Amino acid sequence: MKVEEGFNSSLIAAAHELKTPLCLVRQLTIELENTNDENRKIEIIRRIKLTTERSLKLTDNLTKMARLEDALFEMEPIQLTGLINEVVDELSPLSKALKQNFNIEVGKRPLIAVGHRELLRSLMMGLIDNAMKYNQVNKNIDVSARIHRGETVIAVRDYGSIMDLRQYRQLANTLGKNATPISARPLSSGLGLLIADRFVRAMNGHLSMSRHHSGGVTFMAHLPISSQLNLLEI
Repeated sequence: MKVEEGFNSSLIAAAHELKTPLCLVRQLTIELENTNDENRKIEIIRRIKLTTERSLKLTDNLTKMARLEDALFEMEPIQLTGLINEVVDELSPLSKALKQNFNIEVGKRPLIAVGHRELLRSLMMGLIDNAMKYNQVNKNIDVSARIHRGETVIAVRDYGSIMDLRQYRQLANTLGKNATPISARPLSSGLGLLIADRFVRAMNGHLSMSRHHSGGVTFMAHLPISSQLNLLEI
């Protein structure tokens, strides 16, 4: 990919990625206007500050990616259970506004992946944001993590409409192979999946997906397991 192409597509990706925190801040400010509980006000202000700070970090990371400064993305062991709970907690006001719920499933075994914390966090935000767009009202969004075949797998499932088999195959074959937006659902640019695909590959992983006959899609991020996991098991 040419540097100019990477820069332009990263700018587009940044604009799309920032939609989620902006929507979240908007929802929080509406809630702030409608509450008289002082403790709740303090909590909402804390969430707004946290979201804006992380959004600034995200734009910094995307700028680095646009400049192709791969060496700046230092990899480290990341404890996934805490990070998943952190992301879900931040997105919970938006999911409640959409009348959706989260279902988190993580095993008892320590889940430590090798990655870049901000990229991984942004990857998870993107996958969950994509799921919220297509999930049905009063349905769960399933977020899980497990170890499978020597990899750490983070999965996000929605319960949206049934995806046509031809569309599913087309999208599945596109993952990891194309620098353009990838989508097979109406009213979607596919930029969220493009971001997720690039971020997971930047961390030496890959993205996969599965289609459910009962409706909905699961996207899975496969990442290397940290060697610290073996030390924890001794």
